[in-house]
Amino acid sequence: MKLCVISLQGETSKNIAKEARAFFDIVTELHLKNIEIALDDKQGFSVKDSVGELDDFDCVYIRGSHKYILLQRALTRALYKKVYMPLKPNAFTLGHNKLLGTLELQQKGINIPTSYFISDAQQAKNLLGKVHYPIIIKIPEGTHGKGVLFADSESSARSMIDALDVFHQPYIIQDYIETGDIKSEDLRVIVAGGKVVGAMKRVSSSTDVRANIHLSGKGVPVTLTPDIEKMSVKAARALGADIAAVDILVGRKPSVIEINLSPGLKGLMKYTNKNVAKSVAKALYDGTVAFKQDKKLPTPKKEKNGFDEHYIEAHIDKGLLTLPRFVTKGSSFSNGDDLIIRLKDGELRVTKHNIRREDD
Repeated sequence: MKLCVISLQGETSKNIAKEARAFFDIVTELHLKNIEIALDDKQGFSVKDSVGELDDFDCVYIRGSHKYILLQRALTRALYKKVYMPLKPNAFTLGHNKLLGTLELQQKGINIPTSYFISDAQQAKNLLGKVHYPIIIKIPEGTHGKGVLFADSESSARSMIDALDVFHQPYIIQDYIETGDIKSEDLRVIVAGGKVVGAMKRVSSSTDVRANIHLSGKGVPVTLTPDIEKMSVKAARALGADIAAVDILVGRKPSVIEINLSPGLKGLMKYTNKNVAKSVAKALYDGTVAFKQDKKLPTPKKEKNGFDEHYIEAHIDKGLLTLPRFVTKGSSFSNGDDLIIRLKDGELRVTKHNIRREDD
């Protein structure tokens, strides 16, 4: 099988491509800036580089900054149903825009800080007298903690709004969630292939409210609770990402503050001593195998009881039965769902447990 990694060719992208060579027969690395998209009335939408048409690959993994949102989305839109891609087309729009991403998380029932979306500076100032301080002020676009400001009073918030007005962008005002005793802390969780493959606690330098490693924050290995693992996977899925970093603040309750579609892994691998790049590469391979299996499936036979009937070959590894991706899709099961399993010789039936638990 063939993998193509399209990126700005940073260290993490190269590391993932290197690890992927243990799984894929061919791994090609292309620079995002060299991709060509052609539109034609007869041939339709085609994407190519010096290596040729990109739909000749089995998997295409696209990484890049918010400056290339439209190109990344267009590439994914053109190739999404032809090859396995771990990011859906709309993931780039949602993941690179804090306003749209936060709204999508809220709509999917994922905990977020109380947030206000304000269209201009005057509206923002009108709100400042009604909120509880301290607060966080953000502009919709920005990564690595840039465009995130901390205001501990109305007067300081007004000064920040005046400074941000030069960008002529909407504002996001959020409740500040206190985490560490002195320094701010958050969780960086890497999700790949529907499960958590790496996590660390990030602690800010001095009293900076931003714990990003790019801003001199420090990482600490951490063991996540099952609820936070479930939240992380659900948050990545909400934005249409099989591979992503989920940033979580743990105050009175955990809240997702951001999803990163092209996370750097260098810091996390350093502080956890875990080869997360290899886990991401393995997730790419597993996703490709499942995608190709789905494409080969014949049209399912519809039974009278409403079930779709498929014929597959059983795959049992170390006593574990592995089922194709279409089983998860068709059943609408999500990671962390409560399931009821009924067994008898030659038959297995799995149904979702719909009784809500008290802590949900």
